[in-house]
Amino acid sequence: MLSAGREIERRFLVADHSIVRGRSGNRIAQAYLFADSRTILRVGRRHGGWRLTVKEADARVARREFHAMLPDPFGHELFDSPYARVSVKCRHPVEHAGRLWLVDVFEGAMKGLVLAEIELSDEAERIDVPPWCGEEVTTVPGYSDHALAVPRRLVVTPRERQEAEPW
Repeated sequence: MLSAGREIERRFLVADHSIVRGRSGNRIAQAYLFADSRTILRVGRRHGGWRLTVKEADARVARREFHAMLPDPFGHELFDSPYARVSVKCRHPVEHAGRLWLVDVFEGAMKGLVLAEIELSDEAERIDVPPWCGEEVTTVPGYSDHALAVPRRLVVTPRERQEAEPW
């Protein structure tokens, strides 16, 4: 199944990390297989299956994106690529002013970074930014998820590939 659409979202640094204290969240791990100045290709588990996403790489409020569900063995193999860049975070839903915000607490090399995002129906839509948010980073390329993803251990030989720990 293939779906296409536009992702319209704004992202902010979270100044007050206590907003997620005591809240449950979902752990999200995504493997970025390719990224250049125009396109991002990633794979991750979603709703019990593997999903391949192709999206525009521009750091802006609205971007085109395409999704395709993958067979389990193929998705797992792509996700485990030793050449992928990986992003791991815990996503906490937080309501503010009647809207759902997604607060991502990053793990691993990005531990300590907390970002909040809100999905919009229109680029010009006005929002009430919560007091726990800091600077807006929607258009800052270094705060895109693929830019924050870190390289998985590069494996050079087939033996090292066999010995590599699964994610």
